Amino acid sequence: MQKWASLVLIVAALLALPDAPTLKAEGESAPQLMIKIATMIPRTPEVAVQEKRYNQQLADATAGRIQFKTYYGGSAGDDNTVMRKLRSGQIDAAPLGTDVVAQFVHQCTILMAPQTFFNYRQVDAVREALRPDFDKEAYQGGFKVMSWWDAGRVRIFSKKPVKTFQDLRSGRPWLYPQSVLLKEFYKMTGVSGVPLDLPEVYGGLQTNMIDTVWISSVLGAAFRWSGLTQYVSATPVNVIQGAFLLRKESWESLSKDDQKALATVIDEQAAKTQKQFRQDDDRTYDKLLAHGVTPVKFDNVAEWQEAGRKLREKMVGRVYTKQLLDRVESITKQYPGDN
Repeated sequence: MQKWASLVLIVAALLALPDAPTLKAEGESAPQLMIKIATMIPRTPEVAVQEKRYNQQLADATAGRIQFKTYYGGSAGDDNTVMRKLRSGQIDAAPLGTDVVAQFVHQCTILMAPQTFFNYRQVDAVREALRPDFDKEAYQGGFKVMSWWDAGRVRIFSKKPVKTFQDLRSGRPWLYPQSVLLKEFYKMTGVSGVPLDLPEVYGGLQTNMIDTVWISSVLGAAFRWSGLTQYVSATPVNVIQGAFLLRKESWESLSKDDQKALATVIDEQAAKTQKQFRQDDDRTYDKLLAHGVTPVKFDNVAEWQEAGRKLREKMVGRVYTKQLLDRVESITKQYPGDN
């Protein structure tokens, strides 16, 4: 937990949080910006220590003018509620998945195109190529992108083996309401998903309202979903991606020096912990297997890959252009392999 705690501060799925005033440091004429963040990740001693270190870096770089305030454990609301609170100024920043970021970076859903990314070299190369345009569009929409991130390889965690589409159809798989790709995938394969927001998933697994979820190993363990499932797909099906957003108004309220300091601290921490987070996702998968979770191989891998190809093409004109899809596929072909 401690190794990837700092990335959790800028990567975890966020929910709504109560209003909090902008604070003024005693003896300072300029207000201190308290960047308010909330996360579903529970507050552990390790995470708290890491947050303290993170804030010490910000304090040293800005003479105490900028700090993060993190609200742990989740609260009522969904990602769309978070977006409304961001726009209204009730929260300052939020790491959000591409499904929500796509509200104003309209083609970023391409980063979750199914059966597209098979290694992290592909992920890094595509994001590097697309980031300038995506960042510009985000800023025009009212948000400063502080970083783009990924949170592990998506696997299917389930209470019974999922080897085929029929296994999905006969079960009660979770449907993330904001995911246009997952909705279309279920429609293509004749699957009836059970829509639940992120904070409802754990309870849904407990009560057998759902029996199948899509999540990375490291986040599945952090959210405790993996503890309620007995099987996991041996083959990853995607990579979770998103962006850490700061309200444009909050960014522009900072001096140039403080903007530079904030960006530097976040860039350094993101680069430092992203590699560790990826390694921890792989290690967590291995640990889950060691503790009795059974890996499941698809009966027909080619069938899943073909479904991914059809879904990618079906989304052309709906969530991204054919030109952008061709560009992404051209980049990924330069980095073959699955490591």
